[in-house]
Amino acid sequence: MDSSTKTALQLEVPYAEKVSRLFIFRFLWVYILWIPMIPLVIWLGLVTFVQFWFMLLLGKRHKGMFDTTVRFLKWIMSWQTYLNAYTDARPGLWW
Repeated sequence: MDSSTKTALQLEVPYAEKVSRLFIFRFLWVYILWIPMIPLVIWLGLVTFVQFWFMLLLGKRHKGMFDTTVRFLKWIMSWQTYLNAYTDARPGLWW
């Protein structure tokens, strides 16, 4: 290619559409859902703390506390997969 025939590269990129207010507030229910989640997370931390001491002192795991922890974590993971659009099946509201 001859150096005298060089041309500038022109690239046209369309601008992205502006995000509507409806799109922003469509996910407002997610923030409202976190209000009842805060006491549940505090409760799970308390159950985990008690379970730690139970295992440390007695050397065995309490089945009820372990099942509660596992059920809660499975419920959280199902909501996270739904909200991150890994699945389209909406999980139940309560575990």
